Amino acid sequence: MSDATAASWREIERSTVFSKFGRSVDRVDFELPDGRRDEFYLKRERPAASVLALTSDHRVVLARQYRPGPGRVLYELPGGFVEPGEEALDAVARELLEETGYQGEIRAAGPYWHDAYSDARRFAFVATGCVKVAEPQPERTEFIDVATLDLHEFRTRVLRRGELTDTAAAYLALDALNLL
Repeated sequence: MSDATAASWREIERSTVFSKFGRSVDRVDFELPDGRRDEFYLKRERPAASVLALTSDHRVVLARQYRPGPGRVLYELPGGFVEPGEEALDAVARELLEETGYQGEIRAAGPYWHDAYSDARRFAFVATGCVKVAEPQPERTEFIDVATLDLHEFRTRVLRRGELTDTAAAYLALDALNLL
């Protein structure tokens, strides 16, 4: 497909069918490149950031909590929404501290799109030399168990078994650390 073909999608109408907790679902009618019209349901979300945080002894700091979508407890990289006017780096540092009580030296690993039916921009970071400096202060809807796993266990038990919600961010971070 050429860029011209992709650009020839024309939005006809958009309406929000749901909105809560920084997420919305829009019904969007498009005229497709071949002239047909079809409707799509697209997620709108605020930007978010997550961080692969490593302690000095190369343990990965993770949040473990129940996630209502999959209906089970999963591991997550610490992270969350970027607040309006906030830089993604500041947001991820705040989230790391709030969710786990850890701080470290943070640098960008790269941006990515959440999925093909969402406008959500995600930002992956790595944090090295992480140390626990406070008790976690999660938000009122977060019930987090902080876990640390060695890199081997993280890769084999969490990544390869599909027990992590932030897989794309984890791979970007591992690549930025030359650990792939």
